[in-house]
Amino acid sequence: MVFSALFVSALAGCSSFEVDQKTDETALNTSAEKSEAIPSFSKADQSPGFFRMKLGEYTITSLYDGYVELNGKLFKGRSASAITNLLKQSRQSQSIYTSINAFLLDDGKQLVLIDAGGSAALSASMGKLLSSLKMSGYDPEDVSVILLTHLHPDHIGALAQDGKMTFPNAHVYVSEAEAAHWLAPSRSNGELPYFQGAQQAIAPYQQASQFHTLTSQRIPVAGVQMVNLPGHTPGHLAYRVNSGTESLLFWGDVVHNFALQFTDPAIYIDFDQESKKARASRTKILQDAQKSGEWIAGAHMPFPGIGQVLAAGKNSYRWLPIDYSRALNSSPRETLPEKK
Repeated sequence: MVFSALFVSALAGCSSFEVDQKTDETALNTSAEKSEAIPSFSKADQSPGFFRMKLGEYTITSLYDGYVELNGKLFKGRSASAITNLLKQSRQSQSIYTSINAFLLDDGKQLVLIDAGGSAALSASMGKLLSSLKMSGYDPEDVSVILLTHLHPDHIGALAQDGKMTFPNAHVYVSEAEAAHWLAPSRSNGELPYFQGAQQAIAPYQQASQFHTLTSQRIPVAGVQMVNLPGHTPGHLAYRVNSGTESLLFWGDVVHNFALQFTDPAIYIDFDQESKKARASRTKILQDAQKSGEWIAGAHMPFPGIGQVLAAGKNSYRWLPIDYSRALNSSPRETLPEKK
């Protein structure tokens, strides 16, 4: 920039140089201010973790929080050898690297965050949500609503820091059943760190009267519907947003590994508190998604976690990730064939 200013001054005279020099200094100062606000990345990092798509009037942004390494032995419902074979077919080992994704819903009027990632205190491989948020052009203060699918630690990790709200202008919502299970005072000493972690993450919002429980009659965001998908936790929710001819379902933890659970929805994970209900929820939502062709956003689908469900056989499915080159196309995209 300085070289450019000197070159211009040589052609146009000293007065021009003074103007250009001031312009360059302003640009450099502005650049310095911006660089201070942008998180730094090392040579070991991937590209900044955000991805955008258009859904009618909405802009959806996937935020990468990191990953968790799951042991294949956590998956049950079929024999260990059957599960191992399915992992091999998808080139996965018994150590399964699983994305942790959160999502932003922006309609130009309010900014909604769906789930809040994990915490670096749980693992150094997660806790990147705030960096991804800033790199995507937003600040924590911009978020006005947070919709939680459930209160497991990899979905609430960024809500609070040092006992203070990370998102000071946000009202936080979760289902009544979920709040009753995790936030009851009698639960504070059980199953650490899940119960205490949930209570500590929610407490600052409760103290500020910015925490609310959801019922089917009271949805805080116009155009968003809640979908009950119990089993993984007692009050596990999904959220569906409709715009024009398209819809997108944020399904939380319906699936933890698509290679296993798309191929055989009966496979569940140890984290499912009620495995029968979790399998029923997963089976139904996979059937519905395959028929409707709606978009899916999954907390543990490979980043960016957005795609569609296709049939691959009787009670078996496959994942069709969103096409990067078409994600920001505002015109209606071709969807799957309607049910005849």
